[in-house]
Order: sequence, then structure tokens, then C-alpha cells
Amino acid sequence: MKNILVLLLLSFSAYSQFQKSGKIYFKESIKLNIQISEENKEMAKMMPTSQDTYKVLFYNSNESLFKIEEKKNEDLDIKHEEGGNQMRMVFKVPQTTIYQNLSENNFVQSQEFLDKEFLIVDQVNDKKWKVTGEQKKVLDFVCIKATLVDTSQKVVAWFTPQIPVGMGPNGYSGLPGMILALDTDNGQRLIAATKIEALPAGFVFTQPEKGKKVSKAEFKKIRDDKMKEMGSDGKGGVRMIIRNEN
Repeated sequence: MKNILVLLLLSFSAYSQFQKSGKIYFKESIKLNIQISEENKEMAKMMPTSQDTYKVLFYNSNESLFKIEEKKNEDLDIKHEEGGNQMRMVFKVPQTTIYQNLSENNFVQSQEFLDKEFLIVDQVNDKKWKVTGEQKKVLDFVCIKATLVDTSQKVVAWFTPQIPVGMGPNGYSGLPGMILALDTDNGQRLIAATKIEALPAGFVFTQPEKGKKVSKAEFKKIRDDKMKEMGSDGKGGVRMIIRNEN
């Protein structure tokens, strides 16, 4: 009985240190739906089905900073030669930094998109969620399932009240606990926490400043228009069609 009590106390202590601040590592996987014509079978074998990126969320009870993990991510660079033709495809990891301040209702995102930098300045958007009774564990935290409503995308979030900070990765917020996993459009884009540790001593939450200033709505229109031109499926993944044309 003493051993059980000690384990319970240690578990509570581990959770309590992350209640007000911490650093969460995430792995994000985006599906690449690449369609290649039958005459390019060898090329098809080389095509990746997904791209993984690694990100990190710094947070306290009022602020968060979400960004690419340094020295962890690499662009996918694919080269192929067939029939005297050379082909190269590069899937770049876009640089993005998202700052949120709940008390000031302040949202600032620096976003690289097609070799251009945008600075998205807006209010923190408390999205409308439907909380279900379904539960699962992410890391050692009990998480509750919630689905986003009033949106064209299907977004499922898993949040934990054990970290009572209403924030999460990719700028999502508005739940009574930290979001530790997100599923967008039935697995087209998945992100989940892989590790959590203490916030570095003296860490400063700095707002990004570089880029052309736009609102969330303005950037969404710019992105959606360009992605349609490039063959996006309009959802979480990326769809590309490669074929030979005479």
C-alpha cells in the first residue's frame, strides 16, 4: 500500500510542475497525395506518402509561442532521371511562429508561404468545440476528445485538464486544458505531443515581427487561392498530379 501511495504522489508531482508553464515537443505528419501517370512507374516508387515536421510549444498560464524545432527538420529533396529527362521535387518545411496572449486577446503569426513572409495579426479566436466523453492517453496525460464545430474542416482535438491552460499547437485554443493531439480531416494532418519538460529558466515570449501584415481572413484567401493552383485537395493534406504531356 505504501508503494502505491508513493507512486501516486510522484505522479501528481510530475503533473503539477506543468500546470502553469512548460515546453511541449510535437511531431506533425502531413499526407502527400501524389498521383503519377502509369508511364512513370519508377518515379512513383520514389514518392513519399507523408512529410514529418517537428515543432515545440512554450507556454505559461497566459502566453504561448509555437515554432519549428531548431536543427530537427529537413526538406524532402527528390531527384529522378528517366528516359533522358531529369526531375527534381523539393518539399520545403515552411517556417512558422505563432504567439498568443490570452489576457490581451492578441494573436501574431509569422508565416513563410511560397518564398514570401506574412505577419498575421488578429485576435485570439476561441473556436467553438463540442466536448465528448471519449478519453485516451497522450504521453502520461488523460486526454478528452473534442470536435471543432462550424467549420468546413473536420478537426478532432485531444486535450488534458491536467494542464489547465487553454492553448495548443498550430494556434488552436479555447478548450479547458492543453491540446496534446490534433487530427485534421481524418488523418490528412496529424500532430501529437512526444515529450514535455520544464520551461527554460528566463525564457522570454517574443512576438514575431517580420512579414507583410495581414489578418487571418486575408491570409486564408491568399493561401487557399494559391494552393488550388498547385493542386491542393483543400484539406489538411497536399494533392499533386504528375503526368507526361505531349
